[in-house]
Amino acid sequence: MIAALVAMLLTVGMLVVALVLFNARDQDRRALAASTKLAETALAVKQREIARNLKDYTERSDVRAYLRESSGGEAFSAASIFGPNIFSSLGYEMAFVVSPELVTRYAMIDGKNVSVDAFAVVSEGLRQLVKQAASQTHPAVGLLRSDDDVLLVAVGAMEAGAEQATRGAASSPSVLVFSKRIDARLLARIGSDYLLNRFRLVRGDEGDLGASLALRSPSGDIIGKVTWIPERPGSESLQAVMPVMIGIFVVFGILSFLALRSFRRSNGKLQAAALTIDGYADTLRRSEARFRDIAEASSDWIWECDRDMRLTFVSARFTEVTGLNDADVIGAPLNIVFHTEDGSDALFRTASEGAVSAIRELRCTYQDAAGRPRIARLSARAVHDENEAWIGYRGTATDITREIEAQARAIHLSLHDALTGLPNRVQFQTRLQDAFEQDRLGHVRLAVLSIDLDHFKDINDTFGHAAGDTVLAEVAERLRACIGNGDVAARLGGDEFAIVQCGLNQPLDALALARKIIAHLSTAFIVEGRETFLGASVGIACGDDDSDAPNRILKNADIALYNSKDAGRGVARVFEPFMGMERQARRSLEQDLKQALACQQFEVHYQPLVSLEDDRIIGAEALVRWRHPDRGLVSPGDFIPLAEETGLILPIGEWVLRTACGQAAQWPGLMIAVNLSPMQFKHRDLVAVVADILEETGLPPARLELEITEGALLHDGVAARDILARLKALGVRIAMDDFGTGYSSLGYLNSLPFDKIKIDKSFIADLTVEKSNAIVRSVIGLGQSLKMVTTAEGVETAEQAHFLRQEGCQQVQGYFYSRPLPVSQMSELIAAKDQARADKVA
Repeated sequence: MIAALVAMLLTVGMLVVALVLFNARDQDRRALAASTKLAETALAVKQREIARNLKDYTERSDVRAYLRESSGGEAFSAASIFGPNIFSSLGYEMAFVVSPELVTRYAMIDGKNVSVDAFAVVSEGLRQLVKQAASQTHPAVGLLRSDDDVLLVAVGAMEAGAEQATRGAASSPSVLVFSKRIDARLLARIGSDYLLNRFRLVRGDEGDLGASLALRSPSGDIIGKVTWIPERPGSESLQAVMPVMIGIFVVFGILSFLALRSFRRSNGKLQAAALTIDGYADTLRRSEARFRDIAEASSDWIWECDRDMRLTFVSARFTEVTGLNDADVIGAPLNIVFHTEDGSDALFRTASEGAVSAIRELRCTYQDAAGRPRIARLSARAVHDENEAWIGYRGTATDITREIEAQARAIHLSLHDALTGLPNRVQFQTRLQDAFEQDRLGHVRLAVLSIDLDHFKDINDTFGHAAGDTVLAEVAERLRACIGNGDVAARLGGDEFAIVQCGLNQPLDALALARKIIAHLSTAFIVEGRETFLGASVGIACGDDDSDAPNRILKNADIALYNSKDAGRGVARVFEPFMGMERQARRSLEQDLKQALACQQFEVHYQPLVSLEDDRIIGAEALVRWRHPDRGLVSPGDFIPLAEETGLILPIGEWVLRTACGQAAQWPGLMIAVNLSPMQFKHRDLVAVVADILEETGLPPARLELEITEGALLHDGVAARDILARLKALGVRIAMDDFGTGYSSLGYLNSLPFDKIKIDKSFIADLTVEKSNAIVRSVIGLGQSLKMVTTAEGVETAEQAHFLRQEGCQQVQGYFYSRPLPVSQMSELIAAKDQARADKVA
């Protein structure tokens, strides 16, 4: 029987060896296939990358502008567009611009502008890629061969825009060509990124390194090959396993031989061993009873103690959990190792007091090997001997430290802001209620500070929300540094913070704290290595006899905060009863404003735009008015800022634009000027809205003039340039309104496509002052040199009009000529002017 068993085991061993060999070969095959797929993916990613980079350049507005400028046959000056940036930043060694006639109009090789023919440099396959790219909207990409080099080439069509098409430009576009050498450095970088060992190009008759991939041109021809050393996990595993398996078989053979020889000897000893087994059976029964009792008590580690409550046994799990050795606790009194949190000694009474039948889930504390306090839950039952005499306890201990800590963390998170660690709104309300009670009893004087960060949205818009979160965390640290003991700073949400201050001299203590907070938050924040400034506005409200609830105090602090923001931000205001009335009036005005558009309460008045050359009305500026049913005409200065703040300026501005364009279409030949608010200008649908209104009203785009203040251009110059370019593409005119009152007007005039400069009325009103005269002369001269129309606003006297005419200003508007008029009166004025001119001619 032993021989048959050995033969069976040998057969099984051989099957195992065969299985290991098959598995190793299969792993190698799979690894080779995976690395080949990875190499194909890496080259495909590089093709998509060069296509994406090239497409970014072909769609740039300045590329199209150069194409328009060069469409008449001038030399194509692309160096300022492409230049060495393609080589130094993007890593493309060659770039070409090829005309529809296949003439190379621009060439750059290794970052230097050269005069070469692209088809001479890349002689094989480039013409086919150029023809393919010219007939499709996305770039054509392929691998081409040039002498001994393999090149990654992308070709994309460059559209010159609608203006060139209308002039009858060639139907085939020019194309932009980017080229990247498939060289050792590029392949080494790809190999590093995609874990392809010694990834390189095969040249001549060189053999591959174990894995290879053919490089094919767009026509399918093989133009090269890359190779690399693939991973061989199966072979490596086999090399590690085979010596062990051989050793096992040798040992197995020796053991089999010894087993056969000792079998007969062992058979004679079985009878003697049977007697020993009977002795062990009784011990096993006692052990089974012990572990049956422990299983009923549930276990983590097992312990036993004697009648004197001294530990006599702990299981191996005890050392794993606590880090202590069993020798450290064996013999120690149980109440020295474990301490009950409630002071109960139910588990620790001595034998003279009798035994407790069972203890369930008693919570205790103990110390681990590092001296750290931990928490355990103990369960136990009394142990009796065969005479039913109590001899001690047997039980289990479960470490619940992590469970308790998790509960504590959950409680902390429920009461604290996860980002800043400050108390959240829930805990703030509790602390506010406590402070309110102390104030009511006369122990302290309560003040609540409501804090709002100024310009925080700009950080999120410029750097992203992750940077905004970092700033909020630093704001929390600065608030902690400002408050005193007993004060509570909390984050209520977003960039809103609040502080409960318990002082003795309110509101002076609160004002001092507010000034400290404003100073701390006005210091620069470092965001992505750049200094950024915020600031804060603070509203303060104190508890008094009239405060019937803590929430009323918080509400009053919010009202004071709104007042401080209206006062210019960066200041603190203490709540006064009149602020509540102002806030209520503002809220009422806001509600009325929301209904005004639906109830058709808005009107458009028109102020004539006059040509100084012949005093002829050449256009009008559209100005919105609100005719409230109870308030009468509401000043734009009262409702326009509110509309900006609430976002209602978007539907109001669109209505004004549509109404003005519709009316201007009925005044043949007259320009219509419409103001765009900063919020309208930044809205992503602005260009589409203007285009739809022009199409809907039938107004020629050249008769619409959009006026934009410098404030709309401050935050994102790149986006502003793109929006203005798209508006200009519609055919409308762009005017810079209130010129000279902003921060960088000259820079904007130089870089943005403005058609007109409107001189702010503050300069016109001070023409009697020599300094204002000089400014106005300079602006008019600047407009003439830039070939822009200049318009003066606020002309109220004949002397002002005479001065402007002498200095060369082309257009004026103001009360001297006419106030803003309703549409009916404006139509009558236009008709009267036309009749007077006709009579004069006759």
